[in-house]
Amino acid sequence: MKNLKYFPFERNRYFYGKLLTVDDFETEQKYMNDKRRMINRFLMGTGVVCGMNVVEADTKSISVEMGLALDFAGREIVIDTPIIKKLELIDGFQAIEDMQLEHSGNANEILYLCVEYAEAEKDPVHNIAGSSASLQQVEYNKYREGYHLFLTEKGPDEKRFGALSSYQNIQTLYWNNGIKITQICPQYTTTQQPLEVLVVVENLGQSQPVKFSYQLDLTYLQYQGTNHIPVEFDESKLEKNSRYELRFPVKAMPVQDTKGILSVKENSAKLWIGSTQVDALISGENQTNIIAGSVKQEIMRHYYNSAMEEIVENNDQQSIYLARILLIRNGKRYSISEVENMAVQQPILNLPLASVLNQITTRELEQLQANKKEMPAVVDAPQMEKHKQTLQMNTGTVLIDLGLGGRKGERFFSNDISHGLGLGMVTILLSIESVTESGKEVYTGSPEIFDQENGQFGAELASKLNMAEGTFRVGLRLTATSPQRYVKVHWTALRDMAELLEETEKTSLFIKPNMAEVQTLETICFEAVCPKMQDSRIRWSVNHPAGGVIDKNGMYTAPNTAGVYEITAQSMANPKMTASAFVVVREQLQRN
Repeated sequence: MKNLKYFPFERNRYFYGKLLTVDDFETEQKYMNDKRRMINRFLMGTGVVCGMNVVEADTKSISVEMGLALDFAGREIVIDTPIIKKLELIDGFQAIEDMQLEHSGNANEILYLCVEYAEAEKDPVHNIAGSSASLQQVEYNKYREGYHLFLTEKGPDEKRFGALSSYQNIQTLYWNNGIKITQICPQYTTTQQPLEVLVVVENLGQSQPVKFSYQLDLTYLQYQGTNHIPVEFDESKLEKNSRYELRFPVKAMPVQDTKGILSVKENSAKLWIGSTQVDALISGENQTNIIAGSVKQEIMRHYYNSAMEEIVENNDQQSIYLARILLIRNGKRYSISEVENMAVQQPILNLPLASVLNQITTRELEQLQANKKEMPAVVDAPQMEKHKQTLQMNTGTVLIDLGLGGRKGERFFSNDISHGLGLGMVTILLSIESVTESGKEVYTGSPEIFDQENGQFGAELASKLNMAEGTFRVGLRLTATSPQRYVKVHWTALRDMAELLEETEKTSLFIKPNMAEVQTLETICFEAVCPKMQDSRIRWSVNHPAGGVIDKNGMYTAPNTAGVYEITAQSMANPKMTASAFVVVREQLQRN
């Protein structure tokens, strides 16, 4: 079916005595096929419906599981039996290999496995009608629908995915030297609301570490109170990967019905491949529409207004990307290093799956409602106070010795004072006590602001907090000469315990189990728990050269020597954050 246009729809009109020709039967097939495919494309979308997972079979082969996908024209692509194939036997590999060998012998390389709809003629028959020339021709009785797997070096164009373009503005700033830099921001945002700018760096086979920097100029947007973002990336300081993400929180200014612009400043880009600086044309801009209404409603309005036109016009051949494959090449030899399944994220949320997810969401909401109902309506006073109290507070006084009096401008300091609220951020409030003829008066701030009729002295106060020690010091500067010997300073230390708890949870890391007992050569799985941390990647290690091995997922294999060994988990996002667990390895019991 080479004609990929749905419209106009035409179907046969039958009547007695009608002469049916080949055109009539083809019209019949096209009408039914186009109607079904139009529904597939407009209601379901493009991508994998189920299956088609790609896994590494060995160092040179991949396996593609059974599955169903819908292509850009709504045609069904069915892989009805699992496939195991060497890469060199897949279309496109040889052309890529010839190009690689021509340019460089050793390199890392990124390939993409794609699938397309294909059909082939089947069941040859002789044409028994027509001219004498056609009698000698072989015709085919059927078309067999199938698929075509192939490899390509060209990555996907994210802009072609209609669902993504509805709510994301995606711009490729650079694509060369085995490096791709893509910048993404929301298509819509509301006035004075935060949004996130995402810079995606993909290593497409570059073996040397990459470093780059550029400046983004902002229009109607702000980043940390400024109108520019310094973007910096250094791969040598990160664990080697094929994809990296840089995130920048940006805020829309108090405007509406206009476009916020993020553009690369001219001549600000620098790029290094290894230790060599190369000329890099990193350029482009993103735009986000700053609106006053609902983002969801605006996305729906845009989709309903433009989806029909975009789908109908965008009818050129497009492939479905199933996996990204990283190769390590040494001359003519190669091996598969990694297979990233569904690298481009083209799944279709089909109705059965959506129904299951909806049921799970419904149960979660019901559980939340049930938990609210189970909370006691009346609690005793101490318990209520415990829940209401969000601040922890300590108070005290300190005497600052002025000696025989102090001159204007002199500074005096207290010794270290323990506030008793632990380590970290604490707020210190200070006030000065003054004795007058009418009694004691306490001033918070500078006493100079008030009348000097009562003879109070002038002074300024400040505190210096040592978060690592849990102490602070009080400093006093006289703004007027004072004959007093001592000055009494009242202090109040405040700490928000809710913030302390959140901070502790975000920076905590522990291992489950923290103690285990196994036999020699036995395996056990450890789990690193880091609550509320966005980046939960962990680097595992065994702190003994002969203490066994542990993989990147925490699966530990004991050595053949008994002993006690330490396992360490280290956060990749914060290398200073570590946790330890211990394994007791015992000799295997001998069976009689």
